Amino acid sequence: MRALIVVVITCLLLPLTGIGQPTQVAQECSRSKIFNASAKTTLASPDELKYDVRHVHIDISLDNTSVAIAGKATTTALVTEGNFALYVFELNSKLAIDSVSINGKDAVFVRTDNLVKTFMPSLLQTGDVFSATVYYHGLPDAGSVFFFQSGMNNAPAEEWNSTVTYTLSEPFNSKDWWPCKQYLEDKIDSADIWITVPDSLKAGSNGLLQRVTSLAGNKKRFEWKTTYPIAYYLLSVSVAAYDEYSFTRTMPDGKEVLVQNYLYDRQNVLDSFKNRLDTTGEMLYYFSELFGTYPFHKEKYGHCMAPVFGGMEHQTMTTLHNFNAALVAHELTHQWFGDNVTCGTWRDVWLNEGFASYGEYLFAEKFWGDTAALKYIQKVHDIVLDDTVLTGSIYMSEAEANNPYRIFDGRLSYQKASSVLHMLRYIINNDNLFFSILREYQLQFANKTATTDDFKQLAENLSGFDLQQFFDQWIYGEGYPIYSVIWNQLDDKLLLQIEQQGCVPASVRKFNMPVEIKVIFSGGDTTVRLPDGIDQYTEITIQRKIDNILFDPKDALLNKEVVNRDYALGIRNLPVDVYVYPNPAVNDWKVVNITPGSELLLTDLQGRKIWTKTATDNYGISIPAAGYARGVYLLRIMDNYNKTTSLKLIRL
Repeated sequence: MRALIVVVITCLLLPLTGIGQPTQVAQECSRSKIFNASAKTTLASPDELKYDVRHVHIDISLDNTSVAIAGKATTTALVTEGNFALYVFELNSKLAIDSVSINGKDAVFVRTDNLVKTFMPSLLQTGDVFSATVYYHGLPDAGSVFFFQSGMNNAPAEEWNSTVTYTLSEPFNSKDWWPCKQYLEDKIDSADIWITVPDSLKAGSNGLLQRVTSLAGNKKRFEWKTTYPIAYYLLSVSVAAYDEYSFTRTMPDGKEVLVQNYLYDRQNVLDSFKNRLDTTGEMLYYFSELFGTYPFHKEKYGHCMAPVFGGMEHQTMTTLHNFNAALVAHELTHQWFGDNVTCGTWRDVWLNEGFASYGEYLFAEKFWGDTAALKYIQKVHDIVLDDTVLTGSIYMSEAEANNPYRIFDGRLSYQKASSVLHMLRYIINNDNLFFSILREYQLQFANKTATTDDFKQLAENLSGFDLQQFFDQWIYGEGYPIYSVIWNQLDDKLLLQIEQQGCVPASVRKFNMPVEIKVIFSGGDTTVRLPDGIDQYTEITIQRKIDNILFDPKDALLNKEVVNRDYALGIRNLPVDVYVYPNPAVNDWKVVNITPGSELLLTDLQGRKIWTKTATDNYGISIPAAGYARGVYLLRIMDNYNKTTSLKLIRL
């Protein structure tokens, strides 16, 4: 094993190959398909949980050959309601409890499946502090490389000939490896995590490594400590034959952050990933500029490699499969959104996963450029706009929030949520303001939980926008708008007719969103922003000949659109038969009221063919005139019924 390598990263971000895929496609676990739907929490009665967890000390033995676990866990807690008689926690029923002690005294307990109720030796009152130690051992069901049905997992990383034991507790599986209280709103104030392993292995976990203690029997104990509040599901361990590669990176405010990586101790692993590992320092710096200094800067940010299907944002030490740039960006963004500020309920999980997914876009925008970022958000939209799955809102019902399949729905909780954040940024239309909202969110709710309404109110207060309709449409509602955009130019007027229909299911009748139109003309373009995209007819002065328009040119909106030029738009009292304007013309003749499929033929007076085209729709056709000599031309139109119309066209 290599020793700790400490360097200060000052180089520019090294180029990476490919722009990657959104996390549902590329490797951050699309957990909508890989969780056990019945794996919900068994803590049924909040009245039995009137205690606030202050500290957890987990002291366990593991190796990398199985999920067998043995050890103890001590929970120190504050009583929050008087006459406290029962200490209630969860522990997988396949883990045997050897004993439970309260404040050093043996206690009686009863088990019902995964729920354990321990009788306090004496009644405690509000403000009392107690310590409960649970000794346990056993072999819980193991998850695998593709399935996160258990909090304890053991699997081979076959490409590197390494085997790993690792935990994945989100959302309800902490109980599979330690006795816990699985409630989001009760963050653990601090934790010590001690892992005893064979001395050929290393064990990674949260916080800072305090020491490695040699023990009898060729064992070592890795003693980790975190002093930052942490949600129950973010505690983790990972055990394997690891090598360590670490460095420090200075943040924008001068704070130093340790970046600590546990890689498989196999030939070529470090060489394969070093460039990408080094970019983590640049991501830390950039995201600290956007969101505020990395929230756990006193400890570290790091990675433990494991054969997971993607990654998991364990606080201060992500567990991940490899160092795909989008994956690393996603899990790093989680340190702010999900770890520092954790969703208040699982119904609010989009505040974790949507922001983390949007972090992928922000990374692409900064380091790969606008073109790559545009392609990236288009891929996100393609996932969300999949016609085969139209139902579902980002904000889920209480029943849905017990189902991990639904909580981690890749299309809704990840991709649509990130698209909604992209649209919120577009609506605010001021990046300084948008990112100041995100920074204030991190400050106000640091080390706490936040709900959808918390975020909405903060965004409203700082932006001055009334966002109720936006949240009703995009967070609580379903579907997306489909725009029909018809345009024409008459003299110096751009004529726009916009119609909208909601997508099935039509929980939102009309999406009231500002829309942008890029007007393209010879030698340049200009972008016009309309305050809403509800059905409307608009005339805009454009003193240039318009070649084309683009609706939503930056792909800021989650929508589908059909854009056509209708040369009849804006013409009053249009005859029923084929009509040409202007005639005489200098640049173009516009031909309207044409039956689709009609053949158009332009000749000179000698009958020589100059131009021909088949009408594909009923929006009209433009015949170029600027390149022809002045004079008279003949236009013949033959429709599908062999009806022929002949017109004289004059070129001035």
